[in-house]
Amino acid sequence: MLSAESAIGAFPEKALSVLRAASERMESWSREENMQRHLPQYQLAIALPDRISEQICTSAVEMANNLAVDAIFVYTKHGHMASLLSRNRPNPPIFAFTDDANTRKSMNLYWGVIPLQLPLSNSMDDNFKQTIKLLKSKGSVKPGDSVLVVADSDLNQPCAATSSVYQSIQVRLVD
Repeated sequence: MLSAESAIGAFPEKALSVLRAASERMESWSREENMQRHLPQYQLAIALPDRISEQICTSAVEMANNLAVDAIFVYTKHGHMASLLSRNRPNPPIFAFTDDANTRKSMNLYWGVIPLQLPLSNSMDDNFKQTIKLLKSKGSVKPGDSVLVVADSDLNQPCAATSSVYQSIQVRLVD
């Protein structure tokens, strides 16, 4: 009934407000009761590199939840690892950084992902410093926050050109 009201009814804003409140209440309950661990996680990948990415993201979300980090940063060219992180429903927000406009647009559809487009370098330290500076200025992170950092590729090479993909998980503190 509410979906029809929001689509063609006289009070679409009110209908969306009720839908949002119900969704937020269910999400909050799910987090409080730790229901994410009951969601079945079927293997999506067949090839070994993709299975490794799935395992890295599953482990990263488990780490983020167990360590109660304040945010997850993922640096991605095509959004693949942001998608895998999202499917595991972590407690902290996922900030996904890419230098590709189309990837940023598509990541808007991922659960819990806040996509940001900016130029990225091959140096993960430089990328981290740049993104921390940006998010501090927006008030999204503050000194003393802990951040789990996930990286999925050599960011300056096209996907087909990367013979070895650099994948990592790090926990860093914001200065």
